Amino acid sequence: MSSPLFNQMENALADLRKQQERIREAQERAEKETTTVSSKDRSLTATVDHRQRLTGLKFSGTRYRTMAPAELANKIVELVQQAQDEANQKSLAVYSAMAPAGFGSALTDMVNGDFDLDKMFDEAVREADSMSGTADEGEGTDRGK
Repeated sequence: MSSPLFNQMENALADLRKQQERIREAQERAEKETTTVSSKDRSLTATVDHRQRLTGLKFSGTRYRTMAPAELANKIVELVQQAQDEANQKSLAVYSAMAPAGFGSALTDMVNGDFDLDKMFDEAVREADSMSGTADEGEGTDRGK
């Protein structure tokens, strides 16, 4: 026999698992993303991955050869930072569309690759169980008494 509260909890858990899968799919899409940015004169191109790590640097033509070392270094740094910023914006766009209000730092953690989706959902399920009274009774108590 099922109580209305039990049915609500089951439905909420099913909804939670659906959301978990949508987030996992978004993570997988984001992890496949790369961002490539070229300098205005097209002499330099930088590519970064979804975590904003530099994965490619390409020199085209001969313009870069006539630059002073400090100028070339500055252009490379600026280009890489631009690519990193664009990659960050792409990642935020993917996740912000599905993030609940007040998601806060978890969204940034997700974008930076430090987010543990399974841990978040496990904690939510434990919290829901404890609020509904379905958690193991006597958990953490001394049963020998």
